[in-house]
Amino acid sequence: MQLLRLCAHQIQLNKPLPWNVRNEPGHLLLGKGFVLTNQAQIDSLLARGVYVDKDEFDAVQRTSYAPEKRKDPFSLWNNILKRTGTLLRQFQDNPQFAKDITDLSGQVHAAMQADQEVGTFEMMHGDATGYSVSHSLQTAFVASLAAERLGWSESEKLTLIRASLTMNIAMLDLQNTLAAQTTPLTPAQRADIDNHAKRGRAMLESAQVTCQDWLRTVEHHHVTVDGRDIPQDRTDISPLACMVHYADVYLARISPRATRAGQAVNVAARDLFMKAGGANNPYAAAIIKEMGIYPPGSFVKLANGDTAVVVRKGETAVTPQVHSLISADGWVFPDSKLRDTAKAEFKVTAAVPRGNVMLTLNRAKLFGYATA
Repeated sequence: MQLLRLCAHQIQLNKPLPWNVRNEPGHLLLGKGFVLTNQAQIDSLLARGVYVDKDEFDAVQRTSYAPEKRKDPFSLWNNILKRTGTLLRQFQDNPQFAKDITDLSGQVHAAMQADQEVGTFEMMHGDATGYSVSHSLQTAFVASLAAERLGWSESEKLTLIRASLTMNIAMLDLQNTLAAQTTPLTPAQRADIDNHAKRGRAMLESAQVTCQDWLRTVEHHHVTVDGRDIPQDRTDISPLACMVHYADVYLARISPRATRAGQAVNVAARDLFMKAGGANNPYAAAIIKEMGIYPPGSFVKLANGDTAVVVRKGETAVTPQVHSLISADGWVFPDSKLRDTAKAEFKVTAAVPRGNVMLTLNRAKLFGYATA
């Protein structure tokens, strides 16, 4: 029996195991179909080292990735982004707005379950043509991902998505303006920013949104200034609002503006962790643990000088699966090169801010959904 060691992304919470899981000597630990319902169980297993018989693994892979099942998830996320923009911009003329956002939230949740790492990749890149809409979708994704780690219910996760998608409904155009603005805020802009959460709730109520958790999360999604630690007295603070807030702040840090470059992902994670109270802040901690040091979609520098993009998580947090895009001397590879970052020559040495890499990526090809 040839054993393969399993990585973190191959064991999913609340999903049946597709193969038998064994220890290093090959003894059975968990049978095929077993469902792990606690993240701590998964973390403990991975720390000990868990394995799968190569023949079993290959059989599942052949079934999972049969051509007729290889649907392009990038088109799905693109359609979700377009639908999000349409609903947010036309909500005043849509008598079914609350139902449509609820349906869209279910689509976001389903797309996350289909291929979480493709979703993360898409969220890291967003949409350069419309910051406000893409940022709302990114926040919904990251907040729901962190809520999964904390064991929140399906209802809570769907409410998080609805609230995240609509958190800035009162300042969509202003957000896009500010992303490109190089001059200081005007008094009117400052007032709009300060009041947008309350105005957002009022707009949602006028659109027949009645869910109080949804409304309260939107109204209170700015819990602190700049993502700092939450007050010790948390009795009046909505946990859902806290989760949306810290996901919002994390993503804003890595997004470029006209006046500054976006932070590298590891720098953004470190700064948020320090400012938000470290491990004492469960929301920020869950976001950072789920996204990792080098999440899919982030750019990194390798020991050989290559600039690469992360496509999937690896066996450890510092050995992600990457494709080299640019050589040490600045040559853009006609076809990206898969690199093993566990090898010294391809070790990840630094994260690279997104704005530093001016390339158009063939996402589907990187993930094996297309050949050209």
